[in-house]
Amino acid sequence: MPESSARVRSAKIPGWIGTMFILAGSVLLWRDSQAEYLLYSGGTEPQPVDTFSIGPSMLQVSGELLLALGFGALCLSLGLILGRRMLKSRKHALTTRIIWLTGLLVLAGGTGLLIWDALQVKSFGWFAYAPLDNSTFSPAPSVTGTQILGKLLSALGLGAIGLGLGLHAGARSRSEDS
Repeated sequence: MPESSARVRSAKIPGWIGTMFILAGSVLLWRDSQAEYLLYSGGTEPQPVDTFSIGPSMLQVSGELLLALGFGALCLSLGLILGRRMLKSRKHALTTRIIWLTGLLVLAGGTGLLIWDALQVKSFGWFAYAPLDNSTFSPAPSVTGTQILGKLLSALGLGAIGLGLGLHAGARSRSEDS
């Protein structure tokens, strides 16, 4: 009995770590959403090309990464818990390999979408009737559908990889049952 309770506790550790990552990522994303960005301070001088860089901040990238890793850790914990109830067999090994491969492909697809979207040229503009000396322009951040899909696929891929690892590591062999 003590061994099984230790196995259950060890399966919960990734769950707690995943929960902490999700909370930390949520706090970072909330903090990033509260920040004001100054994009342009008005003046009569023309701005050179490539003056502006519109992209995610380090807080946003860190928060999203923590959320994705937290989701993967929760799926690992779930896989460990479910895997402990299964016996290792050829069918089980094939299932975990399919889950890993699917997770890797989905993660690669989501990462590819995010890289492709980051390489796209994003432009903006505004029109004023008079020169805007000492005025500011702070546009609302925009999120594309490609970014949302890429982030969703990346998180699902990490979750599938975590689930597959947990199922593989948690499965009992037939010799342990005897």
